[in-house]
Amino acid sequence: MAYDVSVILTMDCEPALFELSSLAKQLSGSGPAIYEQSERSIHGYVEAADNEGYPVTLFSHPEVARAQTDLLLELQSAGACLGMHLHPYKFDDRRYPRDLGGFDGDQQRALLCDATEVWSEALGQHPRYFRGGVFSANDDTFGVLADLGFEGGSLSCPGRILPQAMAVWAGAELYPHRANLSFRQISGDSDFIEVPISVDTSRPMARGDRHEAGFEWPYIPSRNYDHRAVARGILKQSAEDGTAFPTYVTNTHQDQN
Repeated sequence: MAYDVSVILTMDCEPALFELSSLAKQLSGSGPAIYEQSERSIHGYVEAADNEGYPVTLFSHPEVARAQTDLLLELQSAGACLGMHLHPYKFDDRRYPRDLGGFDGDQQRALLCDATEVWSEALGQHPRYFRGGVFSANDDTFGVLADLGFEGGSLSCPGRILPQAMAVWAGAELYPHRANLSFRQISGDSDFIEVPISVDTSRPMARGDRHEAGFEWPYIPSRNYDHRAVARGILKQSAEDGTAFPTYVTNTHQDQN
């Protein structure tokens, strides 16, 4: 039986490595060496997706928004969606030396306000969508984002268990839903729309690229599993679940060809 699936190709756009502290590199080494590499990677990803008729969402770190303003606005005008990405220690490692889920609501609010100000000043608009680095979040995160004017995001990786990064999504919702502002793993009635990364629940993994437990998922750079099998599994799962909003959501970074 045929059914429609929303394909959403996303990219986390990280600061160039030369801008990062040793702590930031230790906690998350993803990112291009220089911004020329970033531009080539972003262009290549968007063009490849556009050739197949798929939209791209670019979650850019505030420093990327500032360094590559013209590129991001050019791609937005051509149809790309822009959102904000954030690793706290890449933004300010002295005040925020942990992943996002390691801070309480007031601390997250201060951090996100500062990061949003940089992003907004660079691009001339308030970010509407958000993704935290490593999918780190806690039960305060959705409420803080909603209060700050974000409309939605892609914060969750269902099934991920990575406690050292405060990224635990065991039992989380698999498909787009209204976020629960009190308990992140279940749907709620807020106006904040959460669009999870797709995962194949028929293919559990004991150890992912970051040594996390969870399910295999469309993280494009990964060489640890069969991407075709993952894609088939996600589509089969969506059909069997009969969800009203079947999605296939991928991710990559702009340090990849």
